[in-house]
Amino acid sequence: MRSRYGYRQWISCFAAIFGLAFACIPVAKAADTDVDSSPWHYEFTPYLWATGQSGTVGLANGPGNGQAFNQSFSDIVGRMDIGGMAAFDVRRGRWGLLLDGIYLRVSDRGSISGPNGLVSLSANGNVTQQQYAAAGYYRVLEGQTTLDALAGLRYNSVGWDVNATLSSPLLPGTVFSQNFSQRMDWVDPIAGVRVRHSFDEQWSVVGYADVGGSGSGSNLTWQVLGGVNYAFRPDVIGKLGYRYSAINYRSGGFVYDVATSGFYAGVGFAW
Repeated sequence: MRSRYGYRQWISCFAAIFGLAFACIPVAKAADTDVDSSPWHYEFTPYLWATGQSGTVGLANGPGNGQAFNQSFSDIVGRMDIGGMAAFDVRRGRWGLLLDGIYLRVSDRGSISGPNGLVSLSANGNVTQQQYAAAGYYRVLEGQTTLDALAGLRYNSVGWDVNATLSSPLLPGTVFSQNFSQRMDWVDPIAGVRVRHSFDEQWSVVGYADVGGSGSGSNLTWQVLGGVNYAFRPDVIGKLGYRYSAINYRSGGFVYDVATSGFYAGVGFAW
């Protein structure tokens, strides 16, 4: 069953965000008329997001309506095989492009034995999560406080690969093995705003929010971010903050209703 969140709610959020942002355009143009002639600006930011996750995940054709779980960052990092996170921002004048990518793969294994060890069941597997976003934005306000209105797409991919093995001393040399795998991919349109306020040449604060979803993607997805930036020098910026992301996706019996949150830290390299 589809969530009550659908096109109408997503379009309403989209309109509200852009209505607020573009209402400021006349003020922005009056305050700064030469920003459109600015040179290109680039910033690459590798970062670490110390995520915890909670929610419900269920495989298609699996039992019930999914399995609830709650994992802290220490739970995840203890089983992490590989992870990478980075953002890239390019802008010329008022127009820009924001890219963000997350790749995470964790693995685990376990086993149980029946009465008197007559039957043993072991399993090992891995879960791969990927998220890549691309959003174009327009700089509505330029100055000590900047405001960007953005719209784009976010691609999500979640995959499982589990191998289960059954053995028994009653059947020496005989092992029953079964592999289970599944991967789901979907794309969500998103709209949002980003605001930054500079206190001086070194210290600034940043806030970001977006919302999205569609009939073919998530029922609803949204995220918020708040942080503090410190410029060690004009082209090296340290970043620290907190980020919260929620995804509610259901399709063909597959359920991914998950909230991901935690502190992030990174270093931006600008030129």
